[in-house]
Amino acid sequence: MKIVNAKGLVRFASSGGPPEKEGFLLKRGDLNKGFQRRWFVLKGNMLFYYEKRGDREPAGVVILEGCTIELAECEDVDNYAFQISFPGSSSRTYILSADSQEELENWMKALSCAPYDYVKLIVAELQNQLEEVSTVGNARIVQAAERESRILGRAYSEEIKGNRPKRPPTPRARSDRVNPFDSFSDLNVDDSNDAFRGRMPSSGLCVPTWQSLGLSAFQDMHNEVRRQIQELSTLFNTQRNSEGTPVS
Repeated sequence: MKIVNAKGLVRFASSGGPPEKEGFLLKRGDLNKGFQRRWFVLKGNMLFYYEKRGDREPAGVVILEGCTIELAECEDVDNYAFQISFPGSSSRTYILSADSQEELENWMKALSCAPYDYVKLIVAELQNQLEEVSTVGNARIVQAAERESRILGRAYSEEIKGNRPKRPPTPRARSDRVNPFDSFSDLNVDDSNDAFRGRMPSSGLCVPTWQSLGLSAFQDMHNEVRRQIQELSTLFNTQRNSEGTPVS
């Protein structure tokens, strides 16, 4: 259709963002049935055409709402012709021709997606897909949160169980068994020269503990026991040597 006093359409054609598609096509005239080369610009559901590329105002526009895009049979052009038709016997059919099979397919696809009704269907379908994805995504988020909660709960329980102080062993009922390191009463040792001075005062028996000795590691405890045995051996040897019977 020719544009007559349609300043709004002209502004729309020359403003806004980039077009959906543009390029040269051959267009058959309405009165003159010959083909003329025109520059076409597709914006929204409107197909503008110019007499030549770079013109400020289009020569005409085709509103694509309700149209049908299909191949056309034309003997006077290469076999890359297609047509834009509308319902009704009085409606005009636009016959266009591309330069190649690739351009033919690209133009037909672009024009088929241009009508507003088609865009509404696409938008509605996208909204449905978004709702489905949101529903599935929310369910997956809830499942993941529950799974993470169970994992963290087990880890916390194991940590608490591992840090829980162990119960001391139940003492044996036998009373005739003592630890040899708990008593040194059988030694005839002078407190003033005792190697254990400060831990075994003459006023009474003081059993040293590992905590009082500042020991916590097993290797340190082992070394301390070894040192005590060596001191005891030295004391025994000193006492027995004074009596004339060395002990090795």
